[in-house]
Amino acid sequence: MKKKLKSSSILALTLSILFSIMSPSSGHTLSLPNQDNPAAESYESSDIYLYVGSPLILSQDKISPLDPENLDVAATVIDNRTLVPLRALSEYFKADVSYNAEQRKAIINYNGKQYIFPIGEKKYIIKDKSSENEVLLDTKTSILNQRTMVPLKVICEDILGRKVSYYNKIIAIGNTEINLKENKKLADSIKQKIGAAVKATSLDQIKAVMSQSDIRLDNIFIAFSEAAELEVSKAAADASVSNSPLSDTANSSSDYSTTNTQVQGIDEADIVKTDGKYIYIAGNNAVRIVSTDSNGTLKESAIIKLPQNKTVAEIYIDENRLVLIGNRYETQNSTIPEQKTKASPAIENEFIATTDIAPDAKLYIPYRYKNYSFVDVYDTSDHQNPKFIKGHEMEGSYQSSRKNSDIVYLVTNSRIYNDIILPYMRDTVVSDKHEALSISDIMLLPDEKSYGYLVISAINISNNEKTQVEAITASGHIMYMNTSSIYLVGNNYNGNSTITKFNIDGMKIGYAGSGNVNGYVLNQFSMDEHNGYFRIATTWNSENNLFILDNSLNICGSVTGLAKGEQIYSVRFMGDKGYIVTYRTIDPLFVFDLSDPKSPKVTGELKIPGFSNYLHPVGDNLILGIGQDTYEIYKKDSTGKEIVVGTRQGGLKLSLFDVSDMGKPTEISNYVLGDSGSYSEALYNHKAVMFDKTNNNVVFDVYITDTSNNWSQGAAVINLDNNNINLKGILEYIQPEVYGNYIPNGRRNLYIGDKIYYIQDGIVSSYDYKTLEKIDTLMLK
Repeated sequence: MKKKLKSSSILALTLSILFSIMSPSSGHTLSLPNQDNPAAESYESSDIYLYVGSPLILSQDKISPLDPENLDVAATVIDNRTLVPLRALSEYFKADVSYNAEQRKAIINYNGKQYIFPIGEKKYIIKDKSSENEVLLDTKTSILNQRTMVPLKVICEDILGRKVSYYNKIIAIGNTEINLKENKKLADSIKQKIGAAVKATSLDQIKAVMSQSDIRLDNIFIAFSEAAELEVSKAAADASVSNSPLSDTANSSSDYSTTNTQVQGIDEADIVKTDGKYIYIAGNNAVRIVSTDSNGTLKESAIIKLPQNKTVAEIYIDENRLVLIGNRYETQNSTIPEQKTKASPAIENEFIATTDIAPDAKLYIPYRYKNYSFVDVYDTSDHQNPKFIKGHEMEGSYQSSRKNSDIVYLVTNSRIYNDIILPYMRDTVVSDKHEALSISDIMLLPDEKSYGYLVISAINISNNEKTQVEAITASGHIMYMNTSSIYLVGNNYNGNSTITKFNIDGMKIGYAGSGNVNGYVLNQFSMDEHNGYFRIATTWNSENNLFILDNSLNICGSVTGLAKGEQIYSVRFMGDKGYIVTYRTIDPLFVFDLSDPKSPKVTGELKIPGFSNYLHPVGDNLILGIGQDTYEIYKKDSTGKEIVVGTRQGGLKLSLFDVSDMGKPTEISNYVLGDSGSYSEALYNHKAVMFDKTNNNVVFDVYITDTSNNWSQGAAVINLDNNNINLKGILEYIQPEVYGNYIPNGRRNLYIGDKIYYIQDGIVSSYDYKTLEKIDTLMLK
């Protein structure tokens, strides 16, 4: 079936490819802080290390956030004085810290004495049982990032009784003085672990890291400049909802399918969602809301129309919240103003760096292109009248997202152009205007040149809480996320994959470290975190590798040089086990024992015709592979003997692997749909597969050809009962008759109760789940 590909989609795809191939290479292996509160542990007998500008702390070779409750806190230098967070550092050494908000005083109780720091004053007071003394300081006690900051040596030496060593931005705190200058190996190791990324403090500092790009796409210039006002306000968004007279009496079922995801409890956006009552279909410039009832009858409840320059890529649904995610672009003749920074000195409330526009500094661009990734949240309590609640935009291209409970995490890659180096963002909770990203929200890799930013935005969809943003001068387009961490991986020019990690805790986002491994990553399933170790599988120069990284993102175990001459086609990690499929002429399934992270090993290998593009656990010791069949091509030689001269791909192949014996994996069942030329989106997109664990069914859209070059399309319904793969039937494909900006593109399957639904572009069909007999069809117009 032919489809029109809009120019905006081409632009977005091109930009996404550019971002992925232009990821700056990082030579650092940095920390992976955990979420434990370090104050709960005793560091009395150990040295600890800080780095100016870094939110991380190193102790006993363990890296943690300096302040787990405030991931932006770092040691900083103001007026030639190094300031550190009073509470975080004191609690490392078991001091008791409190804050008197009414008197604006921070109080430390340690070794029978009380130390009082009045905010904004150049002094502190020492109290014991019999006396009270006042000690003068040469700098004020300030509040930065909502934390009390005091001079380093005062808190560590005068109060806590430790020795402080300082060299090249490295801070060592211990019972004895540490000569960092002479111990270069130690100093380099500390910087490598916690000092390669620092909080930005000025626009000039950011400019020094940024590298200008010469890439141009025809007449398209990627530029960051003062954003034009978005014309879709809350009122306009509400007005864009077109309603039908259908009453809000849709059928409700507690048994319905959800999007196939990688990590339990972490939702992934998709083009189709259901809440058990309604089906939400996204694509192009609209979201269509379709109601169902107990009979399988289909009616459209509402349509949310977007402007022509705003396309929805994916959606989330959570009770009465509908979340739209996508890209909005602008093309216009314009002048690009120069960004300048006004940096105020440290004040009581915060150290602030703001961005102003100099109207007399202009660069004329005859035609330019700007892109924003967006998150729009709607209230669907009344499904006939969805109401716009809040919106967030971040300049750059949408890469990926995840959702944990009420928080959506948006990942955007932004590029710089000319002197406009701060991306613009908009949060309707704060203002309808676009503002430059705050410098305090940016992390820098000072030793690495960058083309732009990797930005994570946290949006609470349940209330009007302000969006939280964290950016770093790096790139990454493949995402893995669990309940506490986000890993973003970019494939670099030099054959390495750069890993950037963020800690997450609700709305809190904090940079947690970076690292790199040899080889390129296939997709999100090539990554996993288990028991504090990060596992990643890569391919480079026709060799395959599996690396295990520790809490500091140092490689602690690996299997390299696997299946030479082949490449990875699919990966799945399951607890202490890992499974990798490689392919060139035959399908080897490798089984890994990962129970000892420092010594991973291959325990078994299975070679069968074909290959699996996707692996999915369907039982404790059963894995379903979805891929393609292969068969050998023969010809007769000069003696008349048949010899193998090549391999040809066949139809869509499903394989059921028994991996109960780690040394001897076996294929216990398989099924092949069609022949060469057969195809499915399931080969590269796991969200295109519907899994029904209760009924042991797997459903996905297929395009099937046979040996006579006849073809057919539909949704294959496959059953896995009794460890056998059987085709129950194929749901009918209907050729669309209507196309347009408000007609979604894409196919999915879902079930609600005893009905199964086939969404194919702008057509929705319902079927009896047991008999697969069609009930109703709705054509969206």
